[in-house]
Amino acid sequence: MKQVEEMEWTDGTGKALATLGAAITKQEKEIRDDSEEYFSDPEIMVMDMLTGSTVMIQTEPHTGGRTHGRGYKREKSWEQRIPMKVPLTLQRNILLDMVVGMLVPEDSDEVGALGKAAYTRIAEALKEGMEMSISTDKDLAKHWKDKYAKHSKLVTQVSEQINDMTITKMSGRQQIRVQAVPVTNAILNPELVGESVVTLHEAEAVIE
Repeated sequence: MKQVEEMEWTDGTGKALATLGAAITKQEKEIRDDSEEYFSDPEIMVMDMLTGSTVMIQTEPHTGGRTHGRGYKREKSWEQRIPMKVPLTLQRNILLDMVVGMLVPEDSDEVGALGKAAYTRIAEALKEGMEMSISTDKDLAKHWKDKYAKHSKLVTQVSEQINDMTITKMSGRQQIRVQAVPVTNAILNPELVGESVVTLHEAEAVIE
């Protein structure tokens, strides 16, 4: 691709091609079944009509590799567990609200002494857990659960239930192995370009 960087391109060409590429990729995702793996060998000509810079994009000669000797590979989608998908702050706020909700009278807006005590104790426990665990190089959550949790089995069961709800479908990765070959002898003929545009407009008029 280094040769391409040394060629003359009209400002905005890269952005325009990126926008076009995004639209084509979107179309591909809508057409193809995301549960299948497939390969292809794109052959594309890109020409800057103002500068004449032209390149051919084609499969780079190779064997094996991630694309198995081809120019393009689209892997099938898969499911991945993302334990941290539920933000920690959200988890904490929900748990605090539920715990205290169990301690205050129903339909009451007043937390009461028992609820306030629960809030205070939970806050102290969180701080204490961090202070106890921070001195280790181990996973803080696991270290705290193994060393300090009073109901470790129940904590494990609830944590696993939360994790089971964070399984997300991931799009298949796209692998590309192509090269851009400059077409050094390309010469832009404005007259021919003009004739092509006129012919295209005439054809559209006939269709209408």
